[in-house]
Amino acid sequence: MSRTVRAVLSQPDPTAHALLLRDSQQFTRMHFLSAAVRLGLLEALASPATAAELEERLGVDATRTTQFRLFLELGCSVGELGSRGGAYRLKGRRARALAGRNGSVLRALLEEQTAYHDTVYRELPETLRGGALGDHLPRYAGVIAESSRIAEGVITGYVREAVREAPGGRVLDVGCGSGVYLRAAADRPGSTGTGLDVQPASVELAEANLDRWSLADRFTVRQGDVREAELDGPYDVVLLLNNVYYFEPKERPALFRTLRGALSEGGTLVLVSMFHDSGNPTALGLDLVLACTQGCHALTTPQELAPELREAGFGQIRTDQLVAGQSLCALRAS
Repeated sequence: MSRTVRAVLSQPDPTAHALLLRDSQQFTRMHFLSAAVRLGLLEALASPATAAELEERLGVDATRTTQFRLFLELGCSVGELGSRGGAYRLKGRRARALAGRNGSVLRALLEEQTAYHDTVYRELPETLRGGALGDHLPRYAGVIAESSRIAEGVITGYVREAVREAPGGRVLDVGCGSGVYLRAAADRPGSTGTGLDVQPASVELAEANLDRWSLADRFTVRQGDVREAELDGPYDVVLLLNNVYYFEPKERPALFRTLRGALSEGGTLVLVSMFHDSGNPTALGLDLVLACTQGCHALTTPQELAPELREAGFGQIRTDQLVAGQSLCALRAS
């Protein structure tokens, strides 16, 4: 019996002790990957390289080579790096994915967890005792926007379907971000519309993307807050995707009335969001983080939104689960 096993078995609750030790190894892996991303190590290992070559590429100070080589050794220990003949390479599936084709989304998801969410949990005791909610959006808005793209594929398909089934092809995307869902709407021949976003950087990005996709003649983008802007309806489809939690619950009835007023007869509101799910740790974790962040609010449920939508004038409401086993759902209201 090894010394470690004997030490674990000597604890009052050896099973819990072993579980926490195992969990700590996953924390170590996440910390390594997060630091590797920020350091630029994954890009530097696009091809195998020695420690000395990596030190030169990454600008490691001559007084910090001991620390850097311990870092490389740690990467090998957690299985994310490999070493052969003095050269290091990417080995683990996580490290290779972070450096791969969809890496920007995964890197943002990693930073969201290890930086933004970690800050919320560290500040949680003070927050619960009456401290101010964290002002995290200015720092992490770009990270959140990029990490949310992890569901882009399934949402894009749903938007295409909703626009295709609408009575007409004029679309309003509230909180349009990069404009990717306007691009999905463009799959319907002759469709046109508007993207609205409160962030100037998002408007600039969406305009550039629409121009690059040769869609600038069909879709325009405006800066504005949906609560105040002239929406220039009617539209056949209004998209409200992954942003309902930015509105206070007391604001939602007026928001839904505004969106209903912007729709044509028979038009459809498409609302997509993660929803509160007491059996889903991922959803509950996001729920807590949002509730602890200035400018955000706890996740709601389809059952809570349905009467608000009916009160706003929507007669038919349909709920679709977009990912099996997850609380990412879409509501279609018309």
